[in-house]
Amino acid sequence: MSAADLRTGAAILRALSAASATHLHAHALKLGVLPSCLHLCSALLKSYASSGRVAAARQLFDEIPRRDVPLWNALVSAYARSGHLRHALEAASSMAHDAGARPNGISITSLLSACAQLKSPVHGRELHGYAVRNVVDLDLPMLNALVNMYGKCGRLADARMVFSGMGDDMRSAVSWTSMINACSENERPIEALEVFEEMRIAGVKVDEVTLLAVISACAKLDCTSSLGDWVEQCALDNGFLQNTRVANALIHMHGKIGRVRRSCEIFDSMVFRTVVSWTAIIQALAMNGHGVAALVRFVQMLREGFHPDEVIFLSVINACGHSSLVNEVRQLFKSMVQEYRITPWIEHYGSMVNMLCKAGALDEAFEFVLAMPVKPDPVIWRVLAGACRDHGNASLARRVMDHVISMEHDHDGNYILASNLYAADEDWRRVIDVRLDMGVRKGTSGGAIAASYVEVNDD
Repeated sequence: MSAADLRTGAAILRALSAASATHLHAHALKLGVLPSCLHLCSALLKSYASSGRVAAARQLFDEIPRRDVPLWNALVSAYARSGHLRHALEAASSMAHDAGARPNGISITSLLSACAQLKSPVHGRELHGYAVRNVVDLDLPMLNALVNMYGKCGRLADARMVFSGMGDDMRSAVSWTSMINACSENERPIEALEVFEEMRIAGVKVDEVTLLAVISACAKLDCTSSLGDWVEQCALDNGFLQNTRVANALIHMHGKIGRVRRSCEIFDSMVFRTVVSWTAIIQALAMNGHGVAALVRFVQMLREGFHPDEVIFLSVINACGHSSLVNEVRQLFKSMVQEYRITPWIEHYGSMVNMLCKAGALDEAFEFVLAMPVKPDPVIWRVLAGACRDHGNASLARRVMDHVISMEHDHDGNYILASNLYAADEDWRRVIDVRLDMGVRKGTSGGAIAASYVEVNDD
């Protein structure tokens, strides 16, 4: 490709699709095109940013002597998309001094997206104020970004204010979806469905993203079968019932409200399945206590050539654990580590301990915890301690409580649990010691000293 070819936007895009940004960058340097060709610089910046190579994007930017506003916007967007909000704000601040122009709507929209991603309402409000003062017309992408940012940052009233200010004639499907998500994410699922109904009345075409937002809101409700049927009918009416992402969401929603049969029907009717589809059906079966069925689906998934991930293993381990399939859980955990080389999360270890405790295998559970390559969290120790209490294993309970209290010596619940354990074993000396330790700790920290009392009838 010649130097002249690299000066047109279409040729740059073709080159970026055919080779890596690094190779194109090197080729352009040899031809002497950089850094004078701003179109190419901007394309390279975006390519580096999309692949997470922010340092390379910044180095390229610093080598360009003459920067225009679109190039600055490319840098701001690169930082914003990569979650480097502070660097994005610093770049926007430097923009006016270097380029002689203030950040425009494109810059602000990118920054608002970063604020939403990082849940930073302070910076988001500052950007909103800057836009009102300095941007003549707040365009639709910026207004949508404001609704999304306020929703993600927990400022639902501000999101409503921006949304209401748009007017019905200006709102797009993105606007409505942003408002639906804002309500749902702030634990207002009923309001989210009300916004969706307003959207339908307004005659706005429902897309896949909108349906996913509505299904998510329904899943957060203790919804009835009729509501589940209603949202599924909406998917059917808009031609999305065979959409893989929508079907996955419907499987999860029906599973959450206990309609496992419907989850299985949707799953079985799917033309194209992904790992997420298998995860959704296994979770639906797991949360409703169908451990054997979940294990069957897991085996079916393996036979169809899908590679299990951490989430699927966690779901099927929980499902089998709830159904007391102890040996199966042991095999699953072993397969995950040895066959699939997956590093367990703390949740996997917790599920294993919980399963062993329910099965009464307390010594095995204790040895399992001690052998963990990661530090057990206090929750795991408390589960084991509670199991020792339920099964009357006082000697193991003492060893476990020593670990629990040493890890969280400021947690009141640990002392109460220890006291109850020793009381159940009628070890009153240890009960007194624990109560005294808790009282001393409370007294030195300025809190109320724990005490027990008995009312005596003086008559």
